[in-house]
Amino acid sequence: MASSFIEFKDYGFWAKDGFVEAMQNCLINEIKLTEFDSNSWIIQYKEELALHSLPLIYGGMSMSLDEFLIDKERKELIIKLIKKIIKKINSSENYISNENLREMRKNALQILLKNGNAFKDESEINEDVKNSRWRGIDNCVSQYKDRYINAFLLLEKLINEKLKTDASSVESYWEYKN
Repeated sequence: MASSFIEFKDYGFWAKDGFVEAMQNCLINEIKLTEFDSNSWIIQYKEELALHSLPLIYGGMSMSLDEFLIDKERKELIIKLIKKIIKKINSSENYISNENLREMRKNALQILLKNGNAFKDESEINEDVKNSRWRGIDNCVSQYKDRYINAFLLLEKLINEKLKTDASSVESYWEYKN
């Protein structure tokens, strides 16, 4: 599986594309669950994350942080959403499950269908979701719960400008406790 560099203000971290897609889909889901003005930047951000979650280029996924987190208020809102996601991962065995990740992927793809960015109809979306990296009925991804939490903690540190690693840094930031 390819890795992408998640970057914000010239710093960042490497993450497997599966983790990046999961982070994108979890954020899309939290934005969807929170009521925002339809003209808000966060809705545009949700649509951008949906587009990047396909992925079109393996090893080239993006969280579009530099483009959208241009002020303190935006950063604080995304941090608030990240904290909600971490809380859900910690409190529910089903949040990080194949079934739930497939459902989140479907929601992201429906955004693309609605906006005319990809897919002709719902059947294409269903086929894509069926063949996604989260196929099957087991919850094998839940065994990686600590890694998903770590991915969101890294994202939070990055947005708060407390992670000072670049693309050439040693990947010690993936050290976590089981």
